[in-house]
Amino acid sequence: MADIIWGRHTANLGPEAVLFLIGMRVNRLFAIGKWLPVANSMGRMLAEVGRDSNSGFLGARTWWSGRNILVQQYWRSTDDLIAYAHDSTRQHRPAWTAFFKMVGTGEGAAVGIWHETIRLAPGSVETIYGNMPHLGLGQAVGLVPATGNRESAAKRLAPENGSD
Repeated sequence: MADIIWGRHTANLGPEAVLFLIGMRVNRLFAIGKWLPVANSMGRMLAEVGRDSNSGFLGARTWWSGRNILVQQYWRSTDDLIAYAHDSTRQHRPAWTAFFKMVGTGEGAAVGIWHETIRLAPGSVETIYGNMPHLGLGQAVGLVPATGNRESAAKRLAPENGSD
C-alpha cells in the first residue's frame, strides 16, 4: 500500500508546470501488430525521460480503460516538453515518424493517437489532497500543508498564493 500523507495538502506549484495528456485508442483490436508497437514506444519514451533528470520531466501515471490508454505526464515547462518532442536523437521523434509511416491517417487505421498540453500557472490551478498517497500534480511538484493562504479553494486560486 502506498504511503498516505495524512491531513490536507495542496500542490507546491512553482512559476509553471505542464500537464501533458497523451493517449492512444485501439481502433482495430485484432491488428495487434499495428497498435502494440505504439504502446511499447510510449514505455520507451517514459523510461528515457525518467532517467534524464535534466529533461524537465516530473512524472507520469498510465490509465487504461477499454480500448483507450492515457498517460498523464507532468513537465517543468512547455519549453522542456517541446525540446524533448523535437529532439531527433531521442525516442519521440523517430517514433512519431514511424507511427505515420506504419499506421497512416486514413480511414480504417488500426490505432489512433492524441495529446493535450495544458500550461499550469499559479492562480489557474487548484488542488487538494486529503489523507492521500502522492498522486497527480502534488506528486510531481511536491506537497505543502493546505493552511493559511492555501486553506480554501478560493485562496489557492489567487495568483499571488500559487507559489512560494
